[in-house]
Amino acid sequence: MDNVILVTGANGFVGRNLINFLVNRPKTNIVAVDVHENFIPLNENLHAGIEYHKGDLSSRPCIEKLSLMYRFDTIIHLAAIISQASDTNTYFAIMNSNIQATFLLLEMAQEHKARIVFPSTALVYGSQKGPFTEAMQTDPGDFYALSKLMSEQLIRFYGNRYALSWVIFRIGILYGAGQTNAMFIPTLVSSLLDGKEFPMTKGEQTRDFIYIDDLVNAIEIVLDQPEISGLFNLGTGHAPMLRDVAVMVEKLVGEKNKVRPGAIPYRDKESWEYCVDGTKAKKILNWQPSTSLDAGINKTIDFERKRRVAVCEP
Repeated sequence: MDNVILVTGANGFVGRNLINFLVNRPKTNIVAVDVHENFIPLNENLHAGIEYHKGDLSSRPCIEKLSLMYRFDTIIHLAAIISQASDTNTYFAIMNSNIQATFLLLEMAQEHKARIVFPSTALVYGSQKGPFTEAMQTDPGDFYALSKLMSEQLIRFYGNRYALSWVIFRIGILYGAGQTNAMFIPTLVSSLLDGKEFPMTKGEQTRDFIYIDDLVNAIEIVLDQPEISGLFNLGTGHAPMLRDVAVMVEKLVGEKNKVRPGAIPYRDKESWEYCVDGTKAKKILNWQPSTSLDAGINKTIDFERKRRVAVCEP
């Protein structure tokens, strides 16, 4: 019998990369959900084997419709509003979308006896000194990280109360092919490929960057081992300064003197240290990142170059 996997946030950076992998997984049916009208695959030829639904997962009728149409074995919950903005409208949107959707999906998971796989964020550790371990206290510094932590707590509650199987990943800074939002690496790559200067802070902050394929591999491992349940950090344990990463990207793109460290000030409440200890994942999941930072950046640059050529072709 085929496994039916629900992937929420299907059109997001992680969703598109994950589905690109899942379509080749034997005996797997993929149900993909996002708020957009159509699914936008990472590979333009990728449509077979995917049933896509437009829907707002914070809406009870949307969840009830999915629950009637399918019987899910696994729910991979990626959908979330990702923003560190500090305005009331953003706060309301994050809490309504991120928390409400998780609650409704857990209600469906309980009914279906489905397993929940939830990529969270290492931002839940806040401004503590790294490397972050799972045993550390949480101290989220913004509403997005808070919403992820509250979703984690909901998942744990349902796991304890209803014997729901769950896996939570607290992830370092993701990057890779097809990432188009305002994160550091895609913005930097895009600017340099355009031949533009890249103004940045002095770049003394440290960040633990993890390539998207390594997250997908962690998800693959837990899909293959349904007996695994628990919380796992995913990180490299290595956190270079942003200015060093910027210089690396500049060199790999083939530009010179475009990166401008110190051109903009640091943010208020800047996060200085962000390093994730993945020892537990290595021990229990036999997982560790296999993509070095320079190799991952090269892949990211190559994908973006090919994408630009494809856009320009008639």
